[in-house]
Amino acid sequence: MFFSLFFNVRRLRQKRIIISLLVLTLLFFIVISYLSLSELNHKQIKNDIYFLGRNMRGYTPAEIYEMLLAYFAEWQQDPVEAIYDEERQVVVPELWGYKIDIEKTLNSILTAVPGASVGPVFVPVYPEVVLADFPAAFIERGNPQKNEVALMINVAWGTEFIQPMLHVLAAEGAFGTFFLVGRWAEEHSSLIQEIALYGHELANHGHTDSVVYTALTPEEMEKGLQQVNKLIEEITGMTPKYFTPHKGEYNQLLLEVVSRVGMRTVLWTVDTVDWQKPGVEKMKEKVLGELNAGEIILMHPTAETVLFLQEAIPLIKQRGFSLVTVHQLLSPEMLPSLFFEPSDLHWEK
Repeated sequence: MFFSLFFNVRRLRQKRIIISLLVLTLLFFIVISYLSLSELNHKQIKNDIYFLGRNMRGYTPAEIYEMLLAYFAEWQQDPVEAIYDEERQVVVPELWGYKIDIEKTLNSILTAVPGASVGPVFVPVYPEVVLADFPAAFIERGNPQKNEVALMINVAWGTEFIQPMLHVLAAEGAFGTFFLVGRWAEEHSSLIQEIALYGHELANHGHTDSVVYTALTPEEMEKGLQQVNKLIEEITGMTPKYFTPHKGEYNQLLLEVVSRVGMRTVLWTVDTVDWQKPGVEKMKEKVLGELNAGEIILMHPTAETVLFLQEAIPLIKQRGFSLVTVHQLLSPEMLPSLFFEPSDLHWEK
């Protein structure tokens, strides 16, 4: 019993010694970290680093941190929730909000190379109601708070105006989404590759334009959608994310089938009706008359459409709109816009 008690006391002392050593080690690192941080916070930036136009040379990390807190701690861009119309089964996509990450912004300033210009580091703020909550709802416009419009180019016939359209779009730095009919795509793989190489999006317009999808069985709908997707994947490696029905005809069953194959049904906000050859001026009047942010503009590869794009795109850009793919338009990401100009900031040293 004596020996047992002796060894227990010995083990207890050993445990106490080990714990004491661990505590001392921890205290040592805490003190070293504090001293290092204290030294860092009093060490001035020696290089020209510009934050929103202001030279940070001569500032200490602690001073910069206090300035960031003073100007940005409560600033954020609120998220915008998706809006769902249950009666029509249509949804307008959400937008992420943003707030400034003070710590990351400070770190980006401190680690910037000499002469660099640094801006705030933003982190997203997510909305509660999002597009994914309504997988079978269709889309006919993007969120109107994005200064973008999308070109929906349906291709079911003809080839001679595809390349002229590509050249106009490229010259203007504009992008679109080409919705392809499978029957057409089977015969024009090289042209499809060219469309993809120009940076445009490829989407699904059904396997044929001779019937409307609402007249098909669910099995026929799904088979047709998969046929076109597989064809586009084999030609370009891209997997279509969107489908638009022939003549814009849809029903609840079609919306559900499209959703089941992992796609989204997309219609349009404004139709150029270019297939009726209305003339360029009437097309411009219809599209530009009340053009709003977030709209999807439907068109086809025709001679008048090429001329329309040449004249209309510069006018659309003059209104502050970018011409983007459907996917870009529907994306919830939107670069945050500061509510001030750098010159409005009254930095104090």
